[in-house]
Amino acid sequence: MDLHFNSDTEELLKEEVPEKKEEPLKVVFRGSYDDVPENADLVIGEGIEEIAENAFRDFENLRSVRLPKSLKQISACAFAGCRNLVSVEIPFGVKEILDEAFSGCSSLGTVFLPDSVSRIGEGCFEGCASLSKIRISESVIMIGSGAFAYCFNLKDVTVPDSCVLVEFNAFAGCFGLESVKLSENMGLLDESLFEGCRSLSTVDLPAKLFKIGRRAFKGCVSLKSLILPIGVSEIGFDAFSDCRALTRIAIPRDLREIEDDDAFGGCDSLSEISYGGSRESWELLLHGKTLTVEKSDCTLATPNVVFLNIKDGVKHHEV
Repeated sequence: MDLHFNSDTEELLKEEVPEKKEEPLKVVFRGSYDDVPENADLVIGEGIEEIAENAFRDFENLRSVRLPKSLKQISACAFAGCRNLVSVEIPFGVKEILDEAFSGCSSLGTVFLPDSVSRIGEGCFEGCASLSKIRISESVIMIGSGAFAYCFNLKDVTVPDSCVLVEFNAFAGCFGLESVKLSENMGLLDESLFEGCRSLSTVDLPAKLFKIGRRAFKGCVSLKSLILPIGVSEIGFDAFSDCRALTRIAIPRDLREIEDDDAFGGCDSLSEISYGGSRESWELLLHGKTLTVEKSDCTLATPNVVFLNIKDGVKHHEV
């Protein structure tokens, strides 16, 4: 069968097929410098929109970098392993800092992330052992897994309310971390989020929190007391294990699951649990068992449980 097209059909086809728009070219810096002492202090010129993956990876002579105001993205591993990098100026306009962009920059002391940054990638600053101060963007939505892990000298962290997700291990192994204020819009404390943060003594938990993940506070040996928000319904395996200084914890009545009997294993000092519900609901939560704590010396202890029996915001203590 022959197909015939008249002028009307051709016009109709022209109308139905949209013209393909060309995307604007992105100016990417892929690295044109040698790792030599003469290039220790770099100023990258204006017009560059992206620092390419691995562009300066393992540059041992690099000490400081000033990035252009035109920059939008720092790609994966762009400065990874630059162990003598002391300072980096990240301009407003950068939206994403991708995975491991500055990992292993062990001399980097202070980082200021402008309010244009919405995403911090996985392992972005992992192993920055000298990092003592980080200012996180007020526009950040997500912080990737291991983003600040093993930043041994980091003292305090504020995660702004713009952030809805901080992925697992994000601050694990930050031995010097003492205080944390989390975003009010976080519902999940992901797995191993603060595992091994042995100096952590103050945590400001978000009101919207509903789950504390596995090993979230494991090994936080300086944590002495904690009040869980009323919406918390699940405590994961080993969530507070080896918190040896923890003496008191307040648990809300809406808690529905303690994933494992060992959630408080190694909490040698735990003497009191304040529970927002009744004795009956506590027994249902534990399936009729008694909560015991296996101490680090393998002996067993049973903390005292205070039943607050909170109804309509009013406490009704049970004996």
